[in-house]
Amino acid sequence: MINGDDLRSMRLKAGISQEQMARKLECDRKTISNYEFGVSDIRSKELFKWFLYCKIDVDSLLNQIKGLNDEVSSSEKSKLQDDE
Repeated sequence: MINGDDLRSMRLKAGISQEQMARKLECDRKTISNYEFGVSDIRSKELFKWFLYCKIDVDSLLNQIKGLNDEVSSSEKSKLQDDE
């Protein structure tokens, strides 16, 4: 699980200030601070933007999700054929 320390480390490594990240995510700087201190949880949409702006490669995660989606789709097709 990604926590506030992880978010902060990614942001700092990318050379982005809290104010800059806030502008990128279209929120207040305080919201960024709250994410990093664990006061509030970052939504998935913002998390993926955070990854993008910090140049974090999420290809393996997205490939894993796609694989799960393919598995579920295949399983559902199988069940539909069994029901016919």
